[in-house]
Amino acid sequence: MAVICLEGASAVGKTTTSKEIARKTNTYIIPEVNLLFERPKRESKTWYLERQVERWQIAQEKLREHDTVILDGDLFQPLSYNWCLDFKLFNQSLDFIYEFYQKQIKAGRIGFPDKYFYLYASKTKLRYRKENDNTRRRGNFEKHLKIVEPHQRYYEALNQFVPHYVQQIEATTIDENIKVIIHNLPLPYISVNSDKLLNSIWKWLKENNA
Repeated sequence: MAVICLEGASAVGKTTTSKEIARKTNTYIIPEVNLLFERPKRESKTWYLERQVERWQIAQEKLREHDTVILDGDLFQPLSYNWCLDFKLFNQSLDFIYEFYQKQIKAGRIGFPDKYFYLYASKTKLRYRKENDNTRRRGNFEKHLKIVEPHQRYYEALNQFVPHYVQQIEATTIDENIKVIIHNLPLPYISVNSDKLLNSIWKWLKENNA
């Protein structure tokens, strides 16, 4: 039983891969915040962060009935995404985000997934997939495309803190994505120290520019 996270650029195939894994195995998918929750007209400064906590709690509940839970998008995305944009978005500093997550981790209300799978493809392929997918609007696609390199570098850095924690997958086909993920699910007796990992990420983000 494990909670895994699929990450990667918009249009790389995270959602389609997740759905196919769920169709073939006893897996539950937790969509990203913008698909799972309706944004209020007046949202608080921590609304988005609080919804990530809620996603983690849903994951823990669904593990009682499913072998695997897939997070379609990272619970700690506010760290990686804001870093890629120099923390100029949403008026949330690195320390603000870090302190929120640190408090929630210490309270046992959120944690890091057991493993990340990072899907990647060239910008040309991402544009092609976006243009040929009529199922989703994909707002701010070009904006997201500009941060592909630093975004991937962030997830590569996590392996410095927890060896083999993030597995990179060149997203050539959905079937190949599924094959790699299913054959590399984390072992149930290996757990991640979320408090220690968060601290390592915070220090790395302070010392490295996107």
